[in-house]
Amino acid sequence: MTAPFRRRDPQPIARGWELAFAAAGGALIAVALAALVGLGLASVLWGGGWVWPQGTETITHVLGGLLNGDPGRGLPPDRLRQVAGPIPVYACVAAAEVLLLTTAVIAAVLVARHRRPSDARGGMATRREAERALGTRQLRAGRAVIRPDRYPSRGSRGRLHRLLSTGGDAIRSFTHRSVQSTTSQSTVPAPSTQAPPVHTVKETPR
Repeated sequence: MTAPFRRRDPQPIARGWELAFAAAGGALIAVALAALVGLGLASVLWGGGWVWPQGTETITHVLGGLLNGDPGRGLPPDRLRQVAGPIPVYACVAAAEVLLLTTAVIAAVLVARHRRPSDARGGMATRREAERALGTRQLRAGRAVIRPDRYPSRGSRGRLHRLLSTGGDAIRSFTHRSVQSTTSQSTVPAPSTQAPPVHTVKETPR
């Protein structure tokens, strides 16, 4: 008995929870790196030099020290002396996190505007792209095809002119015939209504 054939998904990362998990993991890594960058910048500006933890375990201890209000915890003693005070460290960490958040929001807006799936406008060119691809002269030449309601073609104008002229001629000829028939009817003499004269015979006396 053979097992039923199971179709493999060519794109394994296609489910909602997988994408959400990857996005959340990437966001946590970005936040941790921004905090470490803020620590390093504060040490450069107000401490003894650039500080960056080496190794995953050291990074975990340094991040824990930042969360607990003890910047530099977990670093070797020679590196710990280079760390700046708490106020400059947390100021630089906050600035780095704000910069990261601003960059993420701008990137999300751009992606949602230009790469959003199932958006009908995604395949349409903008006005500038259409002008660059076609040119103003080509757009003006094809305006009768693009907007026939506003720019009728010359053939349509000629047909409309001929139609109007034909209709005008027909109306004028009909009016002329009506005037002629009325005039001819008025010139025909009307039949006389007088009775013919009666001739009487005069009798002579005998």
